[in-house]
Amino acid sequence: MYVKHSISRPQTLGSGAPVGKDPNVIIAYADDILTTPPRDGSGVKMLGDFVFKSGATMHKLYMTPSKQDAKFESEGEEDEVGFKQMFSASHPGNSLEINEFVMHALGRDLLIFFGDCTSAHKVVFGTPCAPMKLKPSFQMNNDATKHTFEFEQYTRTAMVMGHYFGTLVFSAPTETDVSVDVTVANGYQYNIEDLAVTASIDITTIDLSHGDYVTFIGKGGAGPATLATGAATAATVILKDGTTWTALEDATITFRVFDDGTTIFLIEENRT
Repeated sequence: MYVKHSISRPQTLGSGAPVGKDPNVIIAYADDILTTPPRDGSGVKMLGDFVFKSGATMHKLYMTPSKQDAKFESEGEEDEVGFKQMFSASHPGNSLEINEFVMHALGRDLLIFFGDCTSAHKVVFGTPCAPMKLKPSFQMNNDATKHTFEFEQYTRTAMVMGHYFGTLVFSAPTETDVSVDVTVANGYQYNIEDLAVTASIDITTIDLSHGDYVTFIGKGGAGPATLATGAATAATVILKDGTTWTALEDATITFRVFDDGTTIFLIEENRT
């Protein structure tokens, strides 16, 4: 729930000046997404991870930093005002790969993850229900050789861009049995094995940092694995309402790591 509070002048000098952009803009295809993290009560911060269907990931696309332009506009009559998000940028050159991207992305439903060099999180443009659409153009002349991309929502929504603190997914989740080594080396998303006879999931090791997110994805089976509230080997699991999670096929559960200096807790953020 949003708590009303005063917002003072930013303390950082030049906080209104342009900031350096991350040149690697991240693209996700909406139909590749298995689950989207919900937003908190204030409606902006996203809680947990994007989870992708088997074989799908996010993709990086180099965009000239000084040519990136992120914004939203509002439109509509009284009591009908909504936001339309827009992101534009350019890619230098005319490689085979960038032309293939244009051919494949045109007409597709997209989400854009954009960041600057002052913060660790990403700003997310678009949602699976109100995605971004690509409007490309190209020039090759005495001034430049480049592709220019405009991404725009065609569906007005009541939401501003999301702020995403979760995992950037560029590889498949780690495959694991019910004894899960939750480590930085193994990543932040885990496929729990399918079982013929059910068994309990145990966190055997964990070295993630306080505040990190980790997601388990079920693979089902005749007797899917389960995870209950309580102490595991290396972490204590806290589930909403104490409700056991069952690793049905494509079921997901995302935890936030909380380290009180003595015990590491995995606190449920959301599940599907």
